Amino acid sequence: MFGFKDSGKTTVATAIIAHLTQQKKHVLSAKHVGDPRFSLDTPGTDSYRHLEAGATATFLQSDSSTTLLFQDPIASPQDLVRLGICVLPADVIVLEGFRAWTQQHPKIAKVICVRSLQEMAEFQANTSGPILAQCSLDTAIEAVVQIPDELPFLLEAVDKWLPTAPIIDVDDLK
Repeated sequence: MFGFKDSGKTTVATAIIAHLTQQKKHVLSAKHVGDPRFSLDTPGTDSYRHLEAGATATFLQSDSSTTLLFQDPIASPQDLVRLGICVLPADVIVLEGFRAWTQQHPKIAKVICVRSLQEMAEFQANTSGPILAQCSLDTAIEAVVQIPDELPFLLEAVDKWLPTAPIIDVDDLK
């Protein structure tokens, strides 16, 4: 799914992930962070020092989770998804953001989150491939799934689409 900041993307993504997980599907998700200064690591921590010393990547493991930090960002969202598929096979991959790639991909189903009719028109005009739904937090925008009240309609659309969804393999990630 894609849309501009504060359009409801994370609310929609987490609803889809929870819904698919309840169906016992293995879900892999990826989220694009627009802030170029964002980092999961903090200067001075042990993991930061490992990377600063030259490690290509470092794992952080605790009783509650495991994280893999890379010294350099993954070059593209396609490479990120390839890596994810290699590490953890998934039934479904939920992508939040990555509009520059997903908007034109002919096999990736889109959920578009909009804040205005102008955004809706712009996205419709520039999107190819399947659009499962357009969503909005703004109840004044008609002909879209209202977040959060109408999310069950979106989840129903996901359920109907999945059995007919094309298999996307590593070669399709261009």
